Amino acid sequence: MPRRQARGVSRVALLLTLCLWTACASTAPVPTPAGGPGLGTIAALEGVWVEVGEDGSPTGRVTNDFRSTAGGSAVSEVVFPGTPEEMLTVYQAGPEGLELTHYCAAGNAPRMVLDPGSTENDLRFTCTGGVGLEDHATGHMHTGRIVVLGPDRLRTEWANLEAGENTFTGVFEIQRVDAGTR
Repeated sequence: MPRRQARGVSRVALLLTLCLWTACASTAPVPTPAGGPGLGTIAALEGVWVEVGEDGSPTGRVTNDFRSTAGGSAVSEVVFPGTPEEMLTVYQAGPEGLELTHYCAAGNAPRMVLDPGSTENDLRFTCTGGVGLEDHATGHMHTGRIVVLGPDRLRTEWANLEAGENTFTGVFEIQRVDAGTR
């Protein structure tokens, strides 16, 4: 192939690569199916959250860190960051509405979908399967709930199911201390 023609092919390849990269790097969020709270509800939680003590005051112990990621198509939540119990929950719009995958310290990853009766201020999720969950005998987070108590205050509830029985429900009240813009 003559040098001049090879240079033209290289320019075309570069242009196609840039077009493909631009399309993949789009910042437009994934559309959410109609009829319920969407990813924007979770994205509004962006920031660092701390545990609220029995007296109702923030303790300073960081328990959650929400971040918008993947060009706005997902929100990550790091739970108990920097501790041996650190976990990751990723929220995204799915074909049935808002869904999450919880990468648990127990070594499994339950997938949950938003219950149809949820509202913008009361998000309820139920497990539909996941990695490391061949059956409900394996202990896993089976339901989750996020209750918005105010712009900077939440209550979260997570129930563990093992052998078909609820073995633990963790209820956490948290307060945002840094909304941050990442």
